[in-house]
Amino acid sequence: MDFNVKDFGALGDGVSDDRAAIQAAIDAAHAAGGGTVHLPAGEYRVSGGERGVDGALMMKSNVYLAGAGMGETVVKLLDGWNGHVNGMIRSSGTEETHDFGVRDLTLDGNRDNNPEGTVFGFYTGYKFGDGADRNVIVERVEAREMSGYGFDPHARTVNLVIRDSVAHDNGFVGFVADHQIDGAFENNVAYNNDLHGFNVVTSSHDFTLSDNVAYGNGAAGLVVQRGSYDVPHAYNIRIDGGSYHDNALEGVLIKLSHDVTLQNAHIYDNGTAGVRIAGAQDVQLLDNRIHDNVQNGTYPEVLLQAFDDSGITGNVYETLNTLIEGNLITTSGDATYIVQERNDGSDYTTLRDNGISGGRIASVQLSGAHSSSGPLRGTDGNDTLIGGAANEQLLGGAGADLLDGGAGRDRLTGGEEADTFRFSAREDSYRTASENFADRILDFEAGTDRIDLSALGFSGLGNGRDGTLAVQVNSAGTRTYLKSFEANAAGERFEIALEGNHAGLDESSLVFDDSATELALVGSAPQTDPSV
Repeated sequence: MDFNVKDFGALGDGVSDDRAAIQAAIDAAHAAGGGTVHLPAGEYRVSGGERGVDGALMMKSNVYLAGAGMGETVVKLLDGWNGHVNGMIRSSGTEETHDFGVRDLTLDGNRDNNPEGTVFGFYTGYKFGDGADRNVIVERVEAREMSGYGFDPHARTVNLVIRDSVAHDNGFVGFVADHQIDGAFENNVAYNNDLHGFNVVTSSHDFTLSDNVAYGNGAAGLVVQRGSYDVPHAYNIRIDGGSYHDNALEGVLIKLSHDVTLQNAHIYDNGTAGVRIAGAQDVQLLDNRIHDNVQNGTYPEVLLQAFDDSGITGNVYETLNTLIEGNLITTSGDATYIVQERNDGSDYTTLRDNGISGGRIASVQLSGAHSSSGPLRGTDGNDTLIGGAANEQLLGGAGADLLDGGAGRDRLTGGEEADTFRFSAREDSYRTASENFADRILDFEAGTDRIDLSALGFSGLGNGRDGTLAVQVNSAGTRTYLKSFEANAAGERFEIALEGNHAGLDESSLVFDDSATELALVGSAPQTDPSV
């Protein structure tokens, strides 16, 4: 059944308080078993209820509120209301409301003319026990000028969908998914909100965000997080497509959550990191384009770190089991790293088949003992690729690249142009009587490429003793070894393998530091940047 608010006395003249008339139409539709309440084009001024939790308009089961279009039908808070309005349109919170929704209108919180009190745009959810609001649809709705949240589904709701909607110039977050289950945000835009564009929080799970856009917001573009209370973490969150750019903080922040996938998104020109993962587990970054973030300060393009939650739970949550695959991640600015995994217990990160370029300190730093970048690929620029403690493959690509495999048995390919293969510690490449952990350089070009040994304390070429390195070619003439015959107490001796016959290798292709102090073999790779 259809109900027209003007039949219940609403004027839509931009002056009169139409709250009671619109509510009467909603109540009539509910009493009739359900229906659509139409608000023709016009500006419908509304007051709030006696209490903030009353909101302005209270939705009921099986009732849909329909305007004539965003900007055509406007529901606006009265001037000078100056009270809390926890939802200009909302469900009750104390009863389970189902099969309802709003479409084709604008909600205006009139924040400039209501300096006191907090006003939210759309609010839904059941707050008690295991119950929930269910089957809620919001389509083509604009939420603007709220002193609080634009869209705030705030308690247990199952199967809420907000699509093709806009939130802007609100005092808090544009779109919130608070304790949402099996729902979705689709093709929405959040801009110029004082805090985040989108915030998925408070035990939300099995939730999808598709093709949303967030820009110009005062904090992050999109956040997935637990929130500031000790509640179960958000999980099984899928972010697919869309763009997050020109926000004051991160493009995307994933914090205190697990099983989160971010894929096919475009993330750029944000103030800090493009993507920051803090105290989260089982996160996947797949096929994203991330570039030119770090517009304000010194950060990596992608940062993985632990989160100190001692103030709430007493725990420190490490970031674990992150997969970064198929992304193109670059910078033309001051990013310290393209991808950095902090040395704070975060571990089990895998980089695979990414295009990575830039980084003021290095392109990649993986500090976890079980993390790997296989293979770690550079781009056509001059790249710095630094491996972790695992066995890794570093592929420099075109450009004059710097490759440092770190610990483990690594395979290093510089690619075109003059490349430098750096060894930062003797234990990064060694052989024992029974095990071979030597790195292999697969495309060394004498006279063009260089091997940087300046941190290791060797004095030059010689017989492999007394601080020198020997050059030896195998009997087949297919591999050349640069080695020391002097072992430490563990039986480890430094050795590098170069593919091909480089019998004429001389010190013009090697970098020694005659003044360097002899370094002991200690069994763990140094950090690229010990300050982090």
